[in-house]
Amino acid sequence: MKPKLTPKIMGLCLIWGLLCLLVINISVWQKEQLWQHGEPILLELAPVDPRSLMQGDYMQLDYELARQLANELRAKGQFQDNMQGWLRVSLDEQQRAAFVAQESDPDAPLLQQQRRLPFKVRQGEVQLASQAFFFEEGQAEHFSQGRYGELRLGADGELMLVGLRDGQLKPL
Repeated sequence: MKPKLTPKIMGLCLIWGLLCLLVINISVWQKEQLWQHGEPILLELAPVDPRSLMQGDYMQLDYELARQLANELRAKGQFQDNMQGWLRVSLDEQQRAAFVAQESDPDAPLLQQQRRLPFKVRQGEVQLASQAFFFEEGQAEHFSQGRYGELRLGADGELMLVGLRDGQLKPL
């Protein structure tokens, strides 16, 4: 015997569906706000083995800052999987980030040109932001010129990868 879809059940399903759509749309709106209003920050890309650089229609990224942080954490004996924390960087006049220090206090005062970026360690790697850059099919050679990841930093510390820049900091 099949259960009947009463008007009450149909109404609850409709409300549930609308709530799901609302949550999704709010999330999309928040990402758009970060894209439009987040502070631009450029992270130098670290060299990646060219044989694994291009995988289909995306590029695997590695940030030089992530490597510097991993080296510092290992030197202090603090490198461990599933850890998270904050990375203090200093920005130059072109918004390029340079490593300052790893810190555990997210409320410590910053100098004018310093910013705090979140990081996490997963599967033995320090992750700062997205490590995959997706692009249109057939554009691999164009995007392989990328030397900087262009990110947006939100007031809450969220980082979002929005593009790549070449060695002269021109958008690709």
